[in-house]
Amino acid sequence: MKIMNRLSLASRLSIAFSLISCVVFISIGGLSYQSFREMVYTQQDKALTARIKRMEVFLTDAHTIHILGKYPKLYENMVGHEDSIFIVKESNKDLIRLNPLNIKIPRLNYSPQIQYCNNTTHHPTTRFAFKSIQFGNQDYQLIAGQQWYGANQILSQYFWKVAFYSGLGIVLSSLLGFMVGHYLFRSMRILIAETSKINVKKLNHRIEVESTNLEVQQLSHAMNQMLDKIQDDYQKLAQFSEDIAHELRTPLNNLMGQTQIMLSHARTTDELENLLYSHLEEYERLTKLIESMLFIARSEHREYGLDKKSVNLKQLIKNITDYFDCLIDEREMSLVIHVMDDFNIVANEIWIQRAIANLMSNAVLHGKEGGEITLEVKQNDADCMIRIVTHNVFIDEKHLSHLFDRFYQVDESRHKRTQTGGLGLAIVKSIMQLHGGSVEVENQTEGVAFKLILPRVC
Repeated sequence: MKIMNRLSLASRLSIAFSLISCVVFISIGGLSYQSFREMVYTQQDKALTARIKRMEVFLTDAHTIHILGKYPKLYENMVGHEDSIFIVKESNKDLIRLNPLNIKIPRLNYSPQIQYCNNTTHHPTTRFAFKSIQFGNQDYQLIAGQQWYGANQILSQYFWKVAFYSGLGIVLSSLLGFMVGHYLFRSMRILIAETSKINVKKLNHRIEVESTNLEVQQLSHAMNQMLDKIQDDYQKLAQFSEDIAHELRTPLNNLMGQTQIMLSHARTTDELENLLYSHLEEYERLTKLIESMLFIARSEHREYGLDKKSVNLKQLIKNITDYFDCLIDEREMSLVIHVMDDFNIVANEIWIQRAIANLMSNAVLHGKEGGEITLEVKQNDADCMIRIVTHNVFIDEKHLSHLFDRFYQVDESRHKRTQTGGLGLAIVKSIMQLHGGSVEVENQTEGVAFKLILPRVC
């Protein structure tokens, strides 16, 4: 087994093909030999039967029997075989007895039907056919015999021919299997060589193997798809590392710069207290940033176990909008809500509330003063949709496909350092993925619209 584990797949296939060839050729050769053996034995029995029937014809003529009894060499010449046995008995008295080799005749139980037996049970050398007949008032016993030597010699020759050709077939089929196996796996070896060229510095390298083997084509296609995903994830990871370094650098630089200024000369207690408050704000921002990053990372790996239950969506939305009432009034905006009273969804209440709140926060912060925000809920047979529209606000089409990327900012001037730091919409996307739903954004006639799509209501 250990040796087999070290062999290539082509070698294993060749060995398996050789074993199958052995079984097939040996089985066919064995069946062929057995069939030929039965045919030879059947033909010998038929020859003995013919002799018995010829003697029955002679017995119809008493004169012929008398001549054969008087001159047995006549029938011996007719038979023409030194190893042939022919005996005609009349009331246990031999009328004709041809037994040139003096083969011992076993004890026979005669009957009107032709019967067959061998001279010995084990390793027989002679085959006998015998019967009893009656003509007139006389009973006759007829015995015909033939030695196995000729038949066994024919069978022996046939056996070695079958063995030779079976062995030759096994060898040729094994060689053919070896050649075909290595030919078929040639494209696999090329595939391995192409794959070995791929490393971190060559993630853009793709496998191009020209092969008529469908499986190799499918494998190379699947590997190229995998490489696309790996390259995409690697680029995202590199971008994420760059973004997180940038996001962490800003508050750290602020902390260091403020501290260096404060240490440049003696400060009053009030100045030091204000510095600590400023530092506390930066610490809070860093804490929120890290928590958001951890949530996104864990949600992507499905490490959060969702405790889903039936949630009344109208009450949930009311709790969220109550939180934003002061900010909406401050900006003199209006909020229009369309949701049914008894509309329920199956979800994790805390995370869905956070997703809606993040979208509401964007709508309020980036909406125009005195503008309008619409929040509505729709449903169909497959799912339900929560739609939030910020009227008269539009986002350039080139940004729409990137809005849910981590740390992506449409306008740096709108970047609120005390908010989510570009992770708000990424968190919304992660929450929807955890619920088996999705999030979409598009520019509509009235303004930019964000849609939360969840599985159908219960």
